[in-house]
Amino acid sequence: MSTLTDRYVTATLAKLPADQHADVEAQLREAIGDAIDAQLDTGAAADTASAETTVLNAMGDPERLAATYADRSLFLIGPELYLHWKRLTVLLLWIVLPIIAVLIPFGMWLGDEPWAQIVGTTIGGTLGVGVHLVFWVTLVFAVIQRAGSGPSEWSEPWTVERLKESPDIRVSGVETGFALGTLAITAALIVWQQLWPWATNEAGEGLPVLNPDLWTWVLPGLLAVMAIEAVAVIVRQVRGRWTMGDWWLTLALDLATIVLIAVPVIAHDFLNRELFAEIGWPDAATTITLHQAEWTVLIIVVVVCIADAWGSLNRSRRSRSRAD
Repeated sequence: MSTLTDRYVTATLAKLPADQHADVEAQLREAIGDAIDAQLDTGAAADTASAETTVLNAMGDPERLAATYADRSLFLIGPELYLHWKRLTVLLLWIVLPIIAVLIPFGMWLGDEPWAQIVGTTIGGTLGVGVHLVFWVTLVFAVIQRAGSGPSEWSEPWTVERLKESPDIRVSGVETGFALGTLAITAALIVWQQLWPWATNEAGEGLPVLNPDLWTWVLPGLLAVMAIEAVAVIVRQVRGRWTMGDWWLTLALDLATIVLIAVPVIAHDFLNRELFAEIGWPDAATTITLHQAEWTVLIIVVVVCIADAWGSLNRSRRSRSRAD
């Protein structure tokens, strides 16, 4: 039967990488043995068994001790990132939740839903969005906290020089909140129009605005692009400044967005033809066609992406020149 010390050492090593086992085991056994001897020499313990129990109780949870050896944090978000997390989370809640609280009842009102259901769904939907927002922002910060490079490398230490920085160079909380709010609302609308369409066909089946076939890869691709961009925005906010890497990533994501939307637009598959046939638009009095409407959407997306890439390039250059 193994001794308490053997079991304690085994429990500690189980939480450490294999390449640390030999060194940690030797150090730990030596430390435990010295502490037991000290207990016996001072008369604090009557025998070895009681001394061993006292020493191991004082050393505490083996997993906590292993975290000390591995230099691993035992908290979700540490003090280095807490204020960044708090400011960003509060800002997003103030921006996103009021918009959601307006969009949900407006969409249900268009669908002629009863007022009791509108109120209940609005409250539940708004709270749900808030919970998801806090969860995903916290998850990103937790990943940053546990990244190979420490929090000090993600977040620059505060100095009075920050008070003199131009808002165009520093990353502002409002800019970050607006970007994340826009991404969250756009993603929510993409999912919403599919799950809760405002029009139905004669069989009572919902008719989303976008072609349901796009869920094979186009719409999941857009949601993935938005998720990557959201993580990049949070990392940039924590870092506090733009880098040329931010511009290259922004450019890649903008190009991916344009391609994902251009492919179905060119193929006349972006909008759900069944929906527009059901509502009778475009009609004989309308000069615009559905394909023209799709091209209008694509042109708007291209313009927004070009502006986004150009703006990120200018910010990255100014930030680099200021750092130099």
